[in-house]
Amino acid sequence: MPRNAATREIEHTGDVGIEVLAATREELFAEAIVALGRIMYETDNIRDRECRKLTVFADDDADLMHDALSAALNLFLIDAFLWRDANVIAISGGIEAELIGEPFDRSRHRLHEELKAVTYHRLAVERTPSGWRAVVIFDA
Repeated sequence: MPRNAATREIEHTGDVGIEVLAATREELFAEAIVALGRIMYETDNIRDRECRKLTVFADDDADLMHDALSAALNLFLIDAFLWRDANVIAISGGIEAELIGEPFDRSRHRLHEELKAVTYHRLAVERTPSGWRAVVIFDA
């Protein structure tokens, strides 16, 4: 799904970080989830075979970002599910995310960076004059 969003990796000693810019809050969360996957594995060979849903609730957007990315990371670590796209809708007190992809297949999928956790260090989600911005640091 095309989005009006941009992601760049940011340098952080010993860890991996991203800055995400998006036109809408939903695009911000979707792009952050997709960026998490791109850090961990090659997305080119992932087929749109399954849709996994995550529902996350939190008191503020920073906690919501942390918890949504942690849930996606756990989907990868526990279920070996890889996604190449995500759709997010806002719900009362949280978000629902659909991650589109397939289970890991070692004959077709190449792993990149191993991530251990989503951290609260420098974590920020904010509305800007041009849309939304998030900064997230991952423990690598």
